[in-house]
Amino acid sequence: MNKHSFKKEMAYGLIFILIAVTTGLVTGFWSWSLLVWILIYVLWKWVELIHFYRWYEKGASAEKVPFNHGILEDFSTLVIHNNKSHKKTEKKNHYLLNQFNTMAQAMPYATVLLNKRFEVVWSNQSAVNILNLVYEKDRLNKISNIIRDPGFIKLLDNTLIENEIKITHPNDAQKRIHIKLVKLSNKRYLLVARDISEQDALRQSRKAFVDNASHELRTPLTVITGYLEMMQNAQDIPESWHQGIAQAQKQSQRMEKIINDMLKLSAMEHEHYLEDSHEIIQMPTLLNRLFNDVKSSSKAQKHHFTANIDSSLMLNGNEGEITSIILNLLNNAVIHTKAETQVSLKWFTKNNKAHLWICDDGDGIDAKHLPHLSERFYRVDNSRDKNTNSTGLGLAIVKQICDNHQSTLGIESEIGNGTCFKISFLSSEIK
Repeated sequence: MNKHSFKKEMAYGLIFILIAVTTGLVTGFWSWSLLVWILIYVLWKWVELIHFYRWYEKGASAEKVPFNHGILEDFSTLVIHNNKSHKKTEKKNHYLLNQFNTMAQAMPYATVLLNKRFEVVWSNQSAVNILNLVYEKDRLNKISNIIRDPGFIKLLDNTLIENEIKITHPNDAQKRIHIKLVKLSNKRYLLVARDISEQDALRQSRKAFVDNASHELRTPLTVITGYLEMMQNAQDIPESWHQGIAQAQKQSQRMEKIINDMLKLSAMEHEHYLEDSHEIIQMPTLLNRLFNDVKSSSKAQKHHFTANIDSSLMLNGNEGEITSIILNLLNNAVIHTKAETQVSLKWFTKNNKAHLWICDDGDGIDAKHLPHLSERFYRVDNSRDKNTNSTGLGLAIVKQICDNHQSTLGIESEIGNGTCFKISFLSSEIK
């Protein structure tokens, strides 16, 4: 309400008072005159208010504005202005909603909006092919009635711990689907699903190739190794051959180790990671045993070791794979550094996560190599006469095990200041 309309309303009031005073002077009935004109004023405003209310109730059309005065006239103007602004906003929101709907319908992934009871509120067209979910038929139907996979139903019950899963297609056993559930708010969830059948087929094909290639390599390698052992033990072999035979044996052993690591990595990458393979790992005991084993090994006699292990911190995981991580990183800290290098191991909690740090104060690694260290067969040093015992697959195995345990692998290094491998485990895995 602006000052102009308020002054206008006061002017109408003063006019009625003047009329009442004049009538009182003429008739001599002051009280009755004042009362009658107040009632007329109130009745007038009441009639205007009724017309204003009926006009507002019917949509407040700008073409049918009631004839009002003073404050109600100002209210009518404000209502018309707000209606115009609302229509502009509504039109803009409608345009944005149409744009979003068009974009969401064009997405190749199934996108489903769920309420807090996991009932379907909205879905795009891709959900029909990927999840067999038809919006018109399945609206407000529970998603667990559409996707009945036990693993998916468990995912719905543990949204705070897990948010993605791979399942078999509800109607086609040959298809595989990756589902991710995102919590938007306490009342809304977004489910995104994609068909990973082709990727799975490609991975299986690659696994079959690795398995077959490894098998084909292992057979002749076994024969070669056998003959090399025979030659090494033979009495009539010239002395000048012994060094060459020893080097050939060393390379055949390295080749066998590469084949074993390739098979191990292939199995971890492609086979379904079973949750029931997890167990409570006595990490302090395991860490102390492995730490002392590496420390006592012949290759580590000239290195210095320190350990800081939280004796109360346990981990839920696969003990064999966690052992592989620890040994890989500790052995790397030894074989890739010079004598007198300090190697440290830390196992502790911070920010509600469990952390495993294995660090050294060696020469360090150039920053350009860090993003590639966990790639297969990647070598920082291109020379072939150093670290010949390394297969180039150790860190790739470490990275895959970290993925299996939903943990993160961080690598920090600086030339001249050493290297630190940092693994962080989720709070849900801490025991």
